[in-house]
Amino acid sequence: MDKQLLRSMFLKKRMTLGKQEFASRNHALFNNLNSFISLIDPVEHAHIYFSMPSKKEPDTQPIIQLLIDQNISVYSSRTLYKERRLTHHPVLSISDFKVEKNGIPSPVSITEISSDQLDIVFIPLISFDQIGNRIGYGAGLYDRFLKDVRKDCLKVGLCITPPLDQIEDLNEYDIPLDHCINHLGIYDFKK
Repeated sequence: MDKQLLRSMFLKKRMTLGKQEFASRNHALFNNLNSFISLIDPVEHAHIYFSMPSKKEPDTQPIIQLLIDQNISVYSSRTLYKERRLTHHPVLSISDFKVEKNGIPSPVSITEISSDQLDIVFIPLISFDQIGNRIGYGAGLYDRFLKDVRKDCLKVGLCITPPLDQIEDLNEYDIPLDHCINHLGIYDFKK
């Protein structure tokens, strides 16, 4: 099955999650992420997206707060659609976001940092497979972003769907994950 079909199918499935199931999956994801943070080498600079409730993305607000509480510098992106790229900005609190016209929450800070400062990037996903390939939203924005991070920067997917066996229609621009965290556990693809 190709990525476009899988993307459409999993987005529809995610939108059918009931309120209780959605909350339960987010709670389990948060607990798994908290465990993951305690297992990895300390990080100083973390990039994370602010989730869109309208798309039933994993709730990143408690994750952002956890990172801030652990004195990790947090950054998030603004999307420059015409240039097909992301810019990265500091986030000091949950209230440091505004919802843009397109419905995407963006950081309010105008200060911009370079992607090579990041130790870890949490990536929005629709799904992933058993070896770390991912299905995102299809615009290629994170692929462009991830090719510019340092080699030792951890690429960690966040989602609330189980893994697929294999994503088949990959291309040379697809950047795989180092890890993925979902409601079922922590997946390590660096082994």
